[in-house]
Amino acid sequence: MLKHSTNIQNLFYICMFKVTTNNKYNDMKRIFTLFAALIACAGMAHAQATVESATPQEQVTFANEVKTEKEAPAFKSEAQIKAEKAAARKERNTIEFNATLNGSLAHFNEHWLKVNGNNNSITGIGNVLFTHSYTKGKFTIGTKVTGKLGYAYNFVEDDPKTEEVEPSTMSKSQDEWFIQTSPAYVLSNSWNVGGSLSLRSQFANGWNSTDKETRKLTSAGFAPAYLIASVGVTYVCPNKKFPIKINIAPLSMNAIYVTSENVRDFYYKEKFGADTDVNTLSLKDLNTPYVYGLTLRNKNQRYEGGSSIQVDFDKTFGKKGVFRYRTTLYSFYGWINQIAQQNDSKKWNSNPENANQPLKYESIVPTVRWENTIDIKATKYFSTQFYFQLYYNKAQNEKVQTQTVLGVGLAYTFKNK
Repeated sequence: MLKHSTNIQNLFYICMFKVTTNNKYNDMKRIFTLFAALIACAGMAHAQATVESATPQEQVTFANEVKTEKEAPAFKSEAQIKAEKAAARKERNTIEFNATLNGSLAHFNEHWLKVNGNNNSITGIGNVLFTHSYTKGKFTIGTKVTGKLGYAYNFVEDDPKTEEVEPSTMSKSQDEWFIQTSPAYVLSNSWNVGGSLSLRSQFANGWNSTDKETRKLTSAGFAPAYLIASVGVTYVCPNKKFPIKINIAPLSMNAIYVTSENVRDFYYKEKFGADTDVNTLSLKDLNTPYVYGLTLRNKNQRYEGGSSIQVDFDKTFGKKGVFRYRTTLYSFYGWINQIAQQNDSKKWNSNPENANQPLKYESIVPTVRWENTIDIKATKYFSTQFYFQLYYNKAQNEKVQTQTVLGVGLAYTFKNK
């Protein structure tokens, strides 16, 4: 705009110079013409300057191209990978380990012993419980391992009347180990479908007497042993305040093993006599259970097919877990063997040649095993345990068997959750 103003001034000076140098008598028309041209040039310059000043200026915009979202680093350190794997393992695995060592002491003075004839004794019982549960998606597998072993040491006092010295004795009071695994597929919040496999036996030998010279072997490792396999559905209560599980297995198999020949020989002599030849026994005797539910026809193992039901309940009371109650109720009925025995009996008895020796099996009744355990924690490492078991197996004993154990001692518990 400054450039155009300078040009206009120069043009004006030139015109004025010409007017003054020419004859003063020039025509006035020429003067007015020049003046009009000067005004026109000034208007055009002003219009051009106005148009240029009205041109819009370019607007500068700034784009924010910085990413605000956090992206996972392309590289993970070894420590990060280990931490993620450890977190995944802890989420999928639930582990509990519980061990107790309980003992009791019984002491009687001389006057008590004279009247009642009891013996001073010390008893020690060790218990171990291990449970593990693995979950990935809808697949779960639970494992349970238990073990108990106890001995009683009796201090036998001398009899002043006979002046005989009787040696002190030690006998087994508790002996059992148990392993169970149960894979399952989750159908809903309350129902699972799967199977179960368990094995139960004992650690040490059992004897019928404390006299080492005359005692006979009555039990040993895998004599007996119980194998249970089942397939069915399990109901799991969704309410955590009432943790009950009910397993219903339409198809179940129970197997009994007595692998020790000495154990079988002892019970054979107890049942049929020491001098009885097995070849002289009747068909009924051959099918009569004589050792842990086995018959002579079974030799050292027996298998039963049927159905089973098991109820488990395990709850800890109190914020610090002072009181805990565990119970397991198991029942098995071998209806498949019952049908097979009936058919076998009909087939045998229908043959006229067997009229003098009819075949008749004993009826199979359900087996029941009910275990109860109460743990009371006085401190972190000191507890009291009460155990009660009811067991009924007609093949072993027609009477109901029970045992009760009360112990006080040390306890240790580990849980990863």
